[in-house]
Parts: sequence; structure tokens; C-alpha cells
Amino acid sequence: MDLEVAARTTSRGLVVLVDGDLTGLDTDDAAVRDAVSEVPAAGLVVFDLTKVRLLTAAGVHTLLSAITPLRARGVRCRIAVDPDSPTATVLAAAGMPATVSVLDTVDEALTREEQPVATNDVGLLATELASLTRALVDATTVGAVLRRIVTATTVIVPGADLVSFTLRDPGGGFFTPTGTDPVASALDEVQYETGAGPCVDAARLDGPAYAASDDLATELRWPTFAAAATGHGFAAVLSTDLLAHDRPPGPGGALNIYSHQRGGISTDDRYTALLLASHAALALAHVTAAELASLQRQQLLRAVETRDVIGQAKGILMARQGLTADEAFDLLRRTSQDLNVKLVDLARTLAEHPDGLVAP
Repeated sequence: MDLEVAARTTSRGLVVLVDGDLTGLDTDDAAVRDAVSEVPAAGLVVFDLTKVRLLTAAGVHTLLSAITPLRARGVRCRIAVDPDSPTATVLAAAGMPATVSVLDTVDEALTREEQPVATNDVGLLATELASLTRALVDATTVGAVLRRIVTATTVIVPGADLVSFTLRDPGGGFFTPTGTDPVASALDEVQYETGAGPCVDAARLDGPAYAASDDLATELRWPTFAAAATGHGFAAVLSTDLLAHDRPPGPGGALNIYSHQRGGISTDDRYTALLLASHAALALAHVTAAELASLQRQQLLRAVETRDVIGQAKGILMARQGLTADEAFDLLRRTSQDLNVKLVDLARTLAEHPDGLVAP
């Protein structure tokens, strides 16, 4: 069934009735955005989903994309849905932001009293997204945009201790063009080699909108990756599909966020990651085959350099302190965290100045 969206104004706020199948098509996005285009700041919008027959993960993305600019302006957003319906089940599985109340009826959504949404985090998100939009306009390369989004993610998402991008090449393979630390590439590579992990799941053409784990120590879906991630001190992960709502021809992939804390990536963080991933998707929509190949070459050169310098540092530690390869790498990782220095920079310093080594 086609989607119909109609807005009506009440004394308490705007009610947006969504009727039919919300599957995340471009026409769905436009219809929902148009319905809320005139909402005043500090107003109230109720999305009435009681007549939605089919809601997909991409449809949830459409809702979140409409809610984001509203929240940035201080608008309160609520959703009305039959708690026993399949739509309610999909919303629960997707995980809505804590600041978006999901209630049983439109009347309850209009009359429920609650405290206004705090604007500090929303303001930060709005500022960063505005900056990213400018970056999309001004950047001369996709790589520059992706690096900017990686940096923004560490600012906006409190639990983001490590961030990377996964991209698909024309042959269907995966690679990591940028990340906040070489450890990100190493963890992504484990997933590429085994074909199992959140970034691989999210980046597949038939994959979910996102893949996540709140506790990698007990994760059973990706045992090899989970062991590698926990070995590097990470306890939670979120990978968000860059093109969950619309997949044009060309490269796709995932935005990957790693946290040292169990449960360190919240439901709101998932929502934020969707918006950041959407910005990356806009940049990728215009990527050329030549530029994609260039990104792959750069990543390969960095990976070779990183493995070489870390290997040298490990060799020095093994020879001078009698450590095993795993023990040497663990010492490098812990020291880099203690000093707040990137692992590859610490390894390069040790390789260049081995006489400066101090026993732990």
C-alpha cells in the first residue's frame, strides 16, 4: 500500500498521521519532512503510527531523519502506536532516542506532561551537523569528508573511544579508509578476513540498518572479532549502514564506533550515528572509481607502514624485556592508553629511539 502523510493542528500541537507502508523510499522521506516543515520552535509534534501497516528499518531511519532537525530547534517529538502492533515491535527493536516518547494513543501523546528536552547535547549535535554540511560543500575529496565525520563522531558520541569507516569496493570486498587509530583498521580487518562482525553485517547489501553489541565479552555472533576487540580493551560496538534507507549504485559501507565501556553506546548514540552515517552517504554518492581506488591505495600503504612500525616496536620489547609477541603488543596498547598517544605513534617513537626504553 502507498504511504499517505497528513498533518493536522490541534490546540496542543501538530499531529502527523502516517497511513500505509513506511519503507524509507525517497518519497516517504519527502512526505514526512514536508508535514513537519512549519512546526514552531518549542512546539510539540506527535507522529501517529497507529495506521502504519508495514514499518521497515529504513522507515525508522526516515522518522529519525525528520525528528533530528526538530529536536535541534527544541521541538518535543512523540510517537503514538498500538503497543500490540508489529509497528511497535519494530520500533522497540530499532531503539528510539530516550528523548522521543512512544505512547499508546494520540490523546495520551498530546496530553502527557513532561520536562522540556535538554538542549545541550542537541545543540552540540546541531552544531556538528552544520559543520559537516559545510564540509560536504567545501571538501575536495571524499577522504577529507570521511576524516571530518570520524572526528565529529568522537565529539558527539560520548562513548566513542575508537571510530572507523568500512567501505565496499566495486568487487564487493571491504576496506577501512580512515579511523581514529590503527587499532580500528586491525579490528575491522579481523571482520573482513572472517566474514563475521558488526561492520561486515551492516555494510552488506542485504544487511541490517545497524549491528551492535553492548557486551562483547559475552557476544556469540562474532567470536573471533569479539575476542580481538576485548583483547584491545573494547567492550561495546556499533556499526551503522551508510546507505540504510537508499542504496544507489556505488560504494556503501558502515560507520563503526567502539567503546571501552560495557553498554557504553546508548540508544541515543545509535540515533546520532544514523545522522552521521547519512552525511557520509551524501559524500559517497558522488565518489568516482578513481577516487575509490585512491582511498584503497592510501589505506593499504598506511596498513603496511603501521604493521611494519608496530612489528619493529614489538621486536624491540621482545628482545630487551623477554616478552612474547602478545605480551609486547599488550604493553604497547596499555602504554598508549595511559599516555593518551596513538599506538602507531608510540611504536614509531620506540622504533626510532630504542635506547630510551624504560622497563615497566
